[in-house]
Amino acid sequence: MSKRRLRIDLAFEDSREPVFVLDAKRKVVFFNRGCVELSGWPPEDVLGLTCQFVNDPSRASLAALTAALAPPDDVFAGEVTAVAKFFVNRQTGKSFAKMVYFHCVPGDSKESLVIGFICDVPRTRSPIEPNVLTLVHAELGALRHVLRQRYRLSSIIAKTPPLLRVIEQVNVARHSMLTVAITGEVGVGKEHIARAIHYESEHGAKALVPIDCRHLPAADVRDSIERLIGSDWKEITPVSALHPGCVYLKHVESLPRDIQQRLLDFFVGDSGKAFRKQVRLIVSSEGNLAEALADDRLSESFYFQITALQIAVPPLRERLAELRLLAQHFVEECNRTESKQVTGIAHDVWPQLEEYAWPGNLDELRDVIREAHQVCTGTAIQTAHLPLRFRSGLDAQSLSPTSPVTLEPLQSLLTRIEKQHVETALQQAKGNKTLAAKLLGLSRLALNSRLAAIQVEATHEE
Repeated sequence: MSKRRLRIDLAFEDSREPVFVLDAKRKVVFFNRGCVELSGWPPEDVLGLTCQFVNDPSRASLAALTAALAPPDDVFAGEVTAVAKFFVNRQTGKSFAKMVYFHCVPGDSKESLVIGFICDVPRTRSPIEPNVLTLVHAELGALRHVLRQRYRLSSIIAKTPPLLRVIEQVNVARHSMLTVAITGEVGVGKEHIARAIHYESEHGAKALVPIDCRHLPAADVRDSIERLIGSDWKEITPVSALHPGCVYLKHVESLPRDIQQRLLDFFVGDSGKAFRKQVRLIVSSEGNLAEALADDRLSESFYFQITALQIAVPPLRERLAELRLLAQHFVEECNRTESKQVTGIAHDVWPQLEEYAWPGNLDELRDVIREAHQVCTGTAIQTAHLPLRFRSGLDAQSLSPTSPVTLEPLQSLLTRIEKQHVETALQQAKGNKTLAAKLLGLSRLALNSRLAAIQVEATHEE
């Protein structure tokens, strides 16, 4: 350990203020107590990791943490820079917006160090230094570039007519501020389409804010929406890229009626005019929104407000012509994030993938390919690499359904059973109606009436 490293360690090891150090190769060489408390990750899991930008910095993963610790290239040229970053504590799940100040400690090409100080974002109306603002925009610009690459229009694999129609509708949506309602089964890619619409639109440089109306408590949904529509975002932050550009309501049919009315009043009222010009509303549902209107989960006014443009995403079983393209896409997606490289899927595996009904749609296909990629030992995914749950599902699907039971009309069934029962009584009574009536718990007159009704004759009587 160099003397400079030793001095840094001694100075900041137990500090509650988060401080970290990177070497010239962007590897983490120091991660103090404050960083542990902020991130929830122990030093032994972080030290030695290389800090680079990743595709999904919002998740509480080590990749997301190292992305937040990644400095701009200007730092190594000797610039002192400050960059806005987001951190997620892996233990609590809470996220924090922080300002990271990077200081380069020069040395030779192999000895340079970068010290990072993680601080609260300044809450002030005074102008921010131009170079800091420029760097924040540069950092956000890099993130936006990653997001736009991930959710660009060409990322939607479309070959079949239903998906080509979806592409046309996405094109219409991204060139307007219309409210968009996206419907489809679980796992068909509704959120991906919502993000493609946003990031390919005029306001794609701003944030997309997802709100899950089904799984979040109603109080949290209400609070989130109030903060979104009631905040002065220019006052909160001068960085326009941190302002909302799209509100995405998942499972919109679960939105409480009072919040529907609050949104409706805001969007159609004068107070919401400026907001509507800057922020688009996109909603999604796994069901039919017309049915949600019919059973009174959605108010009529709110329903018509959110369905200006409707996009119905078909399930995977209705777009099997795209299955091979999608599966290969997921294989290559795994190759980009893992050191193991798999070229594709073996020829004899394709019929099994195409025969399966895919109840979980694209999400299930992605999970199956990821699991197969992890256990694959060669250059191509084989049948043995497919997860057990997939093979079990395929076997269960191939079983012939049991033949439906043919139901006999109830009156015919009752008559047949009664006739058999009466004939048995007459046989035991050797044709004696009086005795047969006693066996059946009937009077002689009642038995005669039933015999006539069910057309049974006694052989003799006494």
